[in-house]
Amino acid sequence: MGMGQQPWLALIIGNSRWHWGAFQGNGPSAASDGADWLGAWHTPPLSKTQVHQLVQGRFAIAPWQHLDLDPTMLPSRLATVLDGGLTGEDSPELWMASVVASPLAWLADYPALHRVETGQVPLQNTYPTLGVDRALALLGAGETWGWPVLVIDCGTALTFTAGADRRLLGGAILPGLRSQLRALHGHTDQLPEVALRADPWPPRWAMDTADAIASGILHTQLAGIRDFIQAWETDWPTGSVVLTGGDSAVIHRAMVDQAPVLAQRVKLDLDLGFWGLRICRQQGWPPL
Repeated sequence: MGMGQQPWLALIIGNSRWHWGAFQGNGPSAASDGADWLGAWHTPPLSKTQVHQLVQGRFAIAPWQHLDLDPTMLPSRLATVLDGGLTGEDSPELWMASVVASPLAWLADYPALHRVETGQVPLQNTYPTLGVDRALALLGAGETWGWPVLVIDCGTALTFTAGADRRLLGGAILPGLRSQLRALHGHTDQLPEVALRADPWPPRWAMDTADAIASGILHTQLAGIRDFIQAWETDWPTGSVVLTGGDSAVIHRAMVDQAPVLAQRVKLDLDLGFWGLRICRQQGWPPL
């Protein structure tokens, strides 16, 4: 297998989960192409010991299986490619971005590591504290779905990040759905802990406390998202809107039910950060 078709890995370490992706080769950045995309999987934060096990096993399938994770978690194409696609003693490239500091040291000695920081993402007008995950998602969205673009990341935090022509326009941050649910329980004496429930969507006028909490948080967050989209489309009427993040499917489903015309104008793409890392690799930055 030629070097151009070697498998390589992408890792985006978030606040509550680690997001993994795998590619073979370095094809076009369009998500619809998909020829080199092997798939994504997500894990809880790994320990230092678990990371060392993966590194020692060159991220092949066997060490993954020893981590006692859900066996259906890994993409079906990954086992064949990683176990059969490596040549000699090569370690697959690992392109990594992290918003958490501690795991960086655990992977520092991996021989094929490419660590991407915000300043290395090919975007203009960024600022030092912009999260690398937001920068990569914006780059991936713009190059995949077209500029200008508004990225709405529905994760631990709900973030709005806007850009045009590989230039950051700005954004906003507020607590995500699950963060709001946990905060309301954690900072009050008698309000219960409520799990995120999207099917069915909670009634707006609830008749018990748990449903009232879910209604307040879910409906007001959806209203806030709709307001930001309206403001975006006023300023950039030809711009795209893309939802991403762990709770984006929940939000998009509610949009389809409650604002179907708006939902038709919104794309759902869970892998924007990986498209951004692929663009960094295509441009050869950062080098080993």
